[in-house]
Amino acid sequence: MMDFLSDVFEFDVDSVSDSVHRGPLFLKLCEQSSSDEFSRNKGIVFSFKVRSEDELKEIMSKYNFFLYRKSQGPYELETVDLKKNDKSTTLTLTDIDQRHWRFELDHRPEF
Repeated sequence: MMDFLSDVFEFDVDSVSDSVHRGPLFLKLCEQSSSDEFSRNKGIVFSFKVRSEDELKEIMSKYNFFLYRKSQGPYELETVDLKKNDKSTTLTLTDIDQRHWRFELDHRPEF
């Protein structure tokens, strides 16, 4: 996950404290025991709003490069899904640990 946050989102990683930061945003990653109720919940989705189509393209490009660098054979579990409708465009990435990262761009009607 630290590699993902560093390579795709350009966070600065501190592997000693298991934390990442970018500007004023600081995240500390904590590993939970396998008996922990939250570790069994696979329904968690990291969801973000983006401001432009270019931001979505940049994230997809960085993620594809991340997959290229980290590929370990033909059995990769990561996926990229892009869905577009009249109201929004949604990019969903699934990492190797099957965590879902969703990026949504709302389309505003032009006047």
